[in-house]
Amino acid sequence: MTKKRARTERRERERAAVKLAEARIKLARLEAGGTPEHPIDVTSASVVEPHASSLPCASCGEQGVRIEEHVAEQGLRIARVRCPKCGFRRAIYFKLGTTLAS
Repeated sequence: MTKKRARTERRERERAAVKLAEARIKLARLEAGGTPEHPIDVTSASVVEPHASSLPCASCGEQGVRIEEHVAEQGLRIARVRCPKCGFRRAIYFKLGTTLAS
C-alpha cells in the first residue's frame, strides 16, 4: 500500500473540516435559538447577551463568541454574534417574558 502525499492528506483534512462545520451549522439552526420560529425563552433582556456569549461557535465549536449586536425586532431579541477564531457570524433568537418554573 502506498503512502498518500502530504498535499493529498492536507486536502482531505480540509474537506472533512468543511463538512463538519456545515453539519454543525445545520444542527445549530435546529436547536433552540437557531431560528425565529424556535427562540430561546428568557425572563429578561439582561440575560440575552450572557446567554448568547456562553454558546459555542456553530461552525468551529470554539467557546466565547463575541456579541456584535443585540436588537429587538418583531417581538424577539436577536443577538448577532461572531466567533473570534473562525469569524463565523450568526443570529441567536430569544423570546422575552417567559416565567421560570418554581
